[in-house]
Amino acid sequence: MRLSIYQGLLLLYKLLQTSAEQCTSGTFHINPDKRDVQLRGFTYRTFENISPRACFKKCIQRKRCHSYNYNRASLRCELNLKPMYISEGYFKNVVGFVNAEVHPYRGDPLFDPCIGNPCDEGEVCESLKNEKVVCVLEDCKTPIEAFQNVALGKMCEQSSTYLNEHAEYAVDGLTNTAPHTLQDQSPYWWVDLGNIYNIIRIEVINRWSSGYRLHDLDISFGTHLDDLSIFAHYTGPAVDNEHLVFHRSQYTEGRYVKLTITQGPEMLHPSEVIVVDCPVC
Repeated sequence: MRLSIYQGLLLLYKLLQTSAEQCTSGTFHINPDKRDVQLRGFTYRTFENISPRACFKKCIQRKRCHSYNYNRASLRCELNLKPMYISEGYFKNVVGFVNAEVHPYRGDPLFDPCIGNPCDEGEVCESLKNEKVVCVLEDCKTPIEAFQNVALGKMCEQSSTYLNEHAEYAVDGLTNTAPHTLQDQSPYWWVDLGNIYNIIRIEVINRWSSGYRLHDLDISFGTHLDDLSIFAHYTGPAVDNEHLVFHRSQYTEGRYVKLTITQGPEMLHPSEVIVVDCPVC
């Protein structure tokens, strides 16, 4: 009981401290783009026990930061990179989180401490008391091209091939091509990423026709092709051109990704498979 009271007082202290910080240097008010929503799969830095103002500042000081997730109850701040494209599947309903983009505030002297940020990717812009700006190296390293599709152009195979619709069409970066198996009992397709990556998200873009054939799909991953674990399962059926997004809140290590229809006989023909690597600080 004493521990619970202590934890409650500690949380109250943090909340009061946060409110006090917001009252300094003028009023701080940002309208979040989404409430009770967390952008998943694009977080590259996290900070604990900081205020909303501090979270906003952490983001706007970094050219790489496109948006941030903030939880007022846990005082957790998550900096996000810019998605390659926007999909509602990237956002998860999580009570207490807000998501806000910072680009509308860049260049605004009321919000941006580093007007005309001269810093490069991987640097943090710091504004000194004499209004000079200095660029400080980020204290963690992330890939230059973060959140890459690490499946693009990699070696792949499928259970069988219909006509000349080969396995590599799923990793050619085009959505008007597709691999195509015969009507197998458990048709599969797999890709060798070439190295072990921190997989945070796998996306499947369905074929432009006969999309209903994509159903009862197991998506598995692992460091060895003969020892895979389930990343996600999709019951379906899908529709033509449907863009399916499967992500986790934490990355998982893997070199191989495999798609298998478990309820056959059926044909497997995804238009594109995207495997997204997570930059880790």
